[in-house]
Amino acid sequence: MSFPESLLSQTTRSMGVSFIREMIKATKGVEGMISLAGGLPSPDSFPKEQLASLFKEVIEKEGADVLQYGPSEGDDFLKEQILRFEKEPGVLKEELLITDGATNGIYFFTRAVIDPGDIVICEGPSFNGTLVAIEACGAELAAVGMDEEGLLVDRVRETILARRKEGRTVKFIYTIPEFQNPSGRTMSLARRRELIRVARELNVLILEDQPYRDLRFMGRRIDSIWDIARAEFDDARTVTICKSFSKVLGPGLRLGFAAGPADLIAAMAKWAQKVIVSPEGVVQRVVARFLERDLLEPHIEKITAMYRHKREVMISALKETMPPSIRWTEPEGGLFIWLTCPETYDTDVLFHEAAKAGVAYIPGSKFYPSGTEKRNEIRLNFSYATAEDLRTGVARLAKILSR
Repeated sequence: MSFPESLLSQTTRSMGVSFIREMIKATKGVEGMISLAGGLPSPDSFPKEQLASLFKEVIEKEGADVLQYGPSEGDDFLKEQILRFEKEPGVLKEELLITDGATNGIYFFTRAVIDPGDIVICEGPSFNGTLVAIEACGAELAAVGMDEEGLLVDRVRETILARRKEGRTVKFIYTIPEFQNPSGRTMSLARRRELIRVARELNVLILEDQPYRDLRFMGRRIDSIWDIARAEFDDARTVTICKSFSKVLGPGLRLGFAAGPADLIAAMAKWAQKVIVSPEGVVQRVVARFLERDLLEPHIEKITAMYRHKREVMISALKETMPPSIRWTEPEGGLFIWLTCPETYDTDVLFHEAAKAGVAYIPGSKFYPSGTEKRNEIRLNFSYATAEDLRTGVARLAKILSR
């Protein structure tokens, strides 16, 4: 007997399911299927033995403390270790909120600043999971395009001014500046500075999402927007940054943090009190000990070497097999490569042909707010599949795109 839909809230009834999650679920476990679709880290990247040892130690020695309810803002000891690892000695613990992953922090931020009908500027394309979370808070999304240097900041300014002329309120700009999901692009240093200037001029906040920042394989590390605002503009108000341990330790830990102005962090903590009560105490302490013992940096070096190799395998396979009309990004880090096909291609339709041929991807249309979709793009993930499967999967996809 099915549950009566009339008893569900109007909000729930109007919510769609995550197409990406449903797509991944539909292709998972299919015999012979090679998935280049998900954003999953490689299981080989998880420091299982070290974590197992630390979980045992923490439960045995600190169980009475960490199995108890904790503060909604998160464990102070973990905050200290995060600030040490991030080399942020001048940041106060009150400017840090521990979250159940980066998306959790983004949700709390959005809840803290958004009124229904407010507008959020996002990149087009951008990560579907975050766009859904922002929309769930009552915001309207306005997508702005990108080029090889990242978000087109001049168009951000134009969009904000145009919406204000319509009497609308633009609250913040959401960006993934490092190895962006889905495009793999990295915002240039000049573009980051320009974005801060525009945000300050127009009194708009910036939400910087940095889940992939530590996964740099090559090239020079660029200061985060958050660091630039504080160091070069003496501005601790405009930018809030969210990071996660999901891509470097394991998404199952569900642990991340947000850093921003203390008053805003306190407002976000009010939502944490309502939604999660407090982050998971055992996991917080285990990760804190992992950081305290300086285990994370060598672990990151190990997994970035692995992902660098997988990236090279996929790019080599693309060069060998794809028709000349297909273009792709070559990211310096992260987990994704973005394919652009001729405009006559419909990658939503081709997805089903590719699945029949034994390879899964995510159509690019799923990374745009409703009404702004492009249907000739593809996101490929290179972190999860084996090197052999990457070669085979790309070859299968190339046959579909060559027809």
